[in-house]
This record gives sequence, C-alpha cells and structure tokens, in this order.
Amino acid sequence: MVSVLRVDWHSIFAGCLELALLAGVLFYITRVLLAYFENKTHVRPRFDRRDPARSAERLAVWLGVKALSAVVRVLAPVFEMLSEASADVGDWFLNFRHPETH
Repeated sequence: MVSVLRVDWHSIFAGCLELALLAGVLFYITRVLLAYFENKTHVRPRFDRRDPARSAERLAVWLGVKALSAVVRVLAPVFEMLSEASADVGDWFLNFRHPETH
C-alpha cells in the first residue's frame, strides 16, 4: 500500500500571501507609531519624481500619522469621561457598602 501525499499548492500559496500581508501591515503600523511618537512637526512630505517609491512610502506614513492623530483626539475625551464614571462608581460602591465588609 503506497499512500500518495497530495499537496494543495493553492492553500500553501494563499497562506504565504496572508503571512506576507500581515507582516506588511505590522511593519506599516510600526512605522506610523514610531513617526507619531517622534514628536516632530508632521508636515506633508513632498513628492519627488526621481524617487516615487520612497515618496509614496513617506506619504503613506504621513497619512497614517494624521489618521492616528485624529483617532487620539476623538478618543481622549471618551476615555476621560469613562475614567470619571469609573471613579464615581467606585465612590458609590464605597459609600453604600455594609460596615461589616471592611
């Protein structure tokens, strides 16, 4: 009895493609976070026709930094409100607990 090993090349290729895409997304997110936390002025980069790939990369990172900055500006008040609500719930809990539960 000879067993034949079937290789599904489509699944292998799709898996490798997914891993490469995931690695690219993680690399891009890392670049955006590093650029965001550098605290430099985030001026829109100029497009250099002699080096279009690097110019496109800088533009993509700049757009990511702008998007992250907008998300942080929107979410900061929400987190502040949730923090205040959490403190209020904690005060309420401490005020209304039974004295025997010290």
